Amino acid sequence: MRELTDRFIDALHRLHADRDVEPLAALFADDATLSKLGDHNEEQGPDGARRFWADYRNVFDAIEATFTHTTSSDTSVALEWTSTGSLANGRSFSYAGVSVLEGDGSSITGFRTYYDSAAFVGEAA
Repeated sequence: MRELTDRFIDALHRLHADRDVEPLAALFADDATLSKLGDHNEEQGPDGARRFWADYRNVFDAIEATFTHTTSSDTSVALEWTSTGSLANGRSFSYAGVSVLEGDGSSITGFRTYYDSAAFVGEAA
């Protein structure tokens, strides 16, 4: 899972820097599921990953993530992070959360993220 986690982090930084969803979408298995706190809809597979990550990135004008702790097993990893930047409306933000990746070593089969939603109160996310 270490190599897959490193590829995920690199692809996320690329999404943050240049809005390119393809490196992230390429990491997800055909039957992968993606979900986030507060969203009752799950996305599935690489096409779902494209929608999920494009929707996520469109909330922000600028964003940077710092990963603070990682806990892993053979099939999953929990990433603790803090993100800062500005929302699409220009307002500054800072929030923290945890993302859980499940995988088979070569692709991500499940992604869930939990975060402090207070940074988005009053915002359309």
